[in-house]
Amino acid sequence: MTQQPVKLLYGPEAEPVIIIIDDDDAMREALVCLVESVGLKAVDFERADDFLNSDLRPCVGVIITDMRIPGTSGLGLLEKLRASGQHLPVIVISAFANLRDGVRAMSLGAVDVLEKPFDEQSLLDKLQDLITETRNRASQCCLTAQAKVKVDRLTNREREVMGYLAQGLQNKSIANALGLSVKTVEIHRHNVLTKLEVQTLVDVYQLTQSADRATGSGRCCGVNS
Repeated sequence: MTQQPVKLLYGPEAEPVIIIIDDDDAMREALVCLVESVGLKAVDFERADDFLNSDLRPCVGVIITDMRIPGTSGLGLLEKLRASGQHLPVIVISAFANLRDGVRAMSLGAVDVLEKPFDEQSLLDKLQDLITETRNRASQCCLTAQAKVKVDRLTNREREVMGYLAQGLQNKSIANALGLSVKTVEIHRHNVLTKLEVQTLVDVYQLTQSADRATGSGRCCGVNS
């Protein structure tokens, strides 16, 4: 099993990591060589359970797993990844693919099911497409996670003011709605803009929309929200 240090796992600029899971030593080594031949980093595991027990959860990359492996199968891996909210794309390969298993794999989120032997160039092309997709997803994930972190800095009163600012209301209208003085609203408004690191009401609206879309822990970019 290849266990080389993997750095910069988070964020859209992270180095892509191709995770290979196969109990067939020859096939696993062949896949590692194929992936590394185009300059991609490969980390391999003999069993899905070894991967699940590791801390390796890159946000840019792809998982390639055999359908039938000891312990947790390829289908079982898909089920566990889905249950945990992990969205790294998975390609399933098998020497004994059948229609039922293929349909089940796709229903669990596999992006493709390949029967051995498969076309190597087609696999490499697919990996590049998926890397681009995961990089774009990581970029959006980071924007939403960072927005949520900023919103979490606000006090409850500042969040109330933020909500009205996002609607485009001016200080006097916000003061009337909250039963506050205009001066107090001005102070809260200043604090909101400062903590959110924005300047205009349009910025406030866009950031609150991003924060509302945030999911998970922000691990996608190393942000703990």
